[in-house]
Amino acid sequence: MTFRVKNHRLRAGSSNVKFVGSPNIGGELKPKFLVIHYTASGPDADIARYFSQETANVSAHLVVRRDGSVTQCVPFNVVAWHAGKSQWTDKSGARFSGLNTDAIGIEIENWGPINKAADGWISWTGAAVDGSKVIEARHKFGMPDCGWEVYTPAQLEAEVAAARAICAEYAIEDIVGHDDIAPGRKSDPGPAWDMEAFKAKVRGKAENGGAITVVRSSSGLNIRCGAGASFALVRPTPLPDGTKVVSNEASGVMCRFWRRTRSRIFPAGCMETACLRGKEDR
Repeated sequence: MTFRVKNHRLRAGSSNVKFVGSPNIGGELKPKFLVIHYTASGPDADIARYFSQETANVSAHLVVRRDGSVTQCVPFNVVAWHAGKSQWTDKSGARFSGLNTDAIGIEIENWGPINKAADGWISWTGAAVDGSKVIEARHKFGMPDCGWEVYTPAQLEAEVAAARAICAEYAIEDIVGHDDIAPGRKSDPGPAWDMEAFKAKVRGKAENGGAITVVRSSSGLNIRCGAGASFALVRPTPLPDGTKVVSNEASGVMCRFWRRTRSRIFPAGCMETACLRGKEDR
């Protein structure tokens, strides 16, 4: 899949991608950053159409659905309302506040955090979510236990292609998540989105992000605060057989999970889980 940008519109082949304009826009945009979001919605929601309503009071430049189809809602040279209260320090040390005026926003159709119920997984709306499309993972900024919907291969392919086209056309300095620019307030795109691997693909570098693996043990997998049975359990019950987990680094039978300030080493395949909830705002 290949996209390109012409006249601030995303094109596939000789035609622009579908455009559903949003009235929720600002002035001229000279983008420096690309911000990745999830929509916190199910497959029946039409987020691009929602953005077309003035009462939504929110918008983004692109929406990528679960099937990989892409809709543009705002031209890339116009401010969209996707970042809200946010801040970021670039690689030169310059500080930016309210990144709507500096960033292109891409929404990826995804439930985001989901909760475990007696008979499976449910979204924040109460809708059932297929357990095969769920991982349990701890958000990098903490919070309670929950699951996260996995992004589809079609979405990943479309997102990489769109980001490559945007970075080729504009002076994009960095690609960040909404959770990076509004930590604690926002959780998207969440731990199911491997940001480092994504950026590596967009920039054409070797991938070095985490891998999704599956627990294969009839008795489940205990999660401990260190490598060995002598360490205390992190959670009272094991992760059940078949649980999908995200590992950031592995060597032999050990996995390493990096945090912002320090690292902790756990038995292979183990993890901590958490939930942050949030949605876009102006």
